Amino acid sequence: MKFRQLLITLCLTSILSFGFSNSGWAGGQAYITNQGSDNVSVIDLDNNRVTAVINVGKAPVGVAVSAKLGRVFVSNLKTPSISVIDSKSQKVIDEIPVKGSPVALVLSPDSTTLYVADWFEGRVVAINTRNYDGQRQAQVGESPAGMAVSPDNKRLYIANRDTDNVTVLDTANLQILARVPVGRHPYGLTLNGTGTELYVVNVKANNVSVVDTRTYTSVATIKVGEHPYCVTTSSDGKQLYVTNTQSDNVSVIDIGQRKVVTIIPVGTYPEGINYDKTKQRIYVASWADDMVSVIDATTNKVISSIPT
Repeated sequence: MKFRQLLITLCLTSILSFGFSNSGWAGGQAYITNQGSDNVSVIDLDNNRVTAVINVGKAPVGVAVSAKLGRVFVSNLKTPSISVIDSKSQKVIDEIPVKGSPVALVLSPDSTTLYVADWFEGRVVAINTRNYDGQRQAQVGESPAGMAVSPDNKRLYIANRDTDNVTVLDTANLQILARVPVGRHPYGLTLNGTGTELYVVNVKANNVSVVDTRTYTSVATIKVGEHPYCVTTSSDGKQLYVTNTQSDNVSVIDIGQRKVVTIIPVGTYPEGINYDKTKQRIYVASWADDMVSVIDATTNKVISSIPT
């Protein structure tokens, strides 16, 4: 559990991501970063078991998967660098040096650009995934955390923990279009399928801000559990799932009603979360238990636990 004191504030939705093609698995894989052991666990989603452990850099945090490229990108906070994994061979094939403290990662919808949040320097770095050259950067806010790219690839949203807002960047030139005030300590965030609403988890406020991306204004807040961290959406876009690290559960939000409708107990200190649209399952990485809980989205029940 080394690095716990620092990385508790850095673990995002992106510590757990999926890859479904170029993989050799009919059902795809989930990739989970293990900060304390400097590696990534690969879970076979058909069997819910770890099939590979890949050594990367020191203190890996973020992970982003491109089915189009057949690549998995992992940010290494202590190296600092981005490890590039071939998702077919499950081997590291490249290392991209990145100055600062790379944490969260997100890919553009066309997989041509990898965005990296630099925690201590308050910036975002844009890397060309074709050749890894020509890194662009923009100052955004203090302690940038979760990120999301709009479906049309025109906007990048970044949660800034220590400025209690979300920066909106134009992806073409990395110019700031807006700064949207939200709750205290925003971390994880995600967009709805059309990109018209952004959902921002506010750790110290114990709620989720709903942001209208057409007006760049917060239009609602939804109360959740204690010390929420990360968020993902269902395949039909009707539910949000939020990890509550100090309640050891997941809040299920009905987006239309703007309220929590179910609470699902999971492992201790749940952080990363993602939704498998193929199998209608939710995967939750629990920090203190070194495991991933598997939730059946049709029943909202935990059906399996996978040691990592």
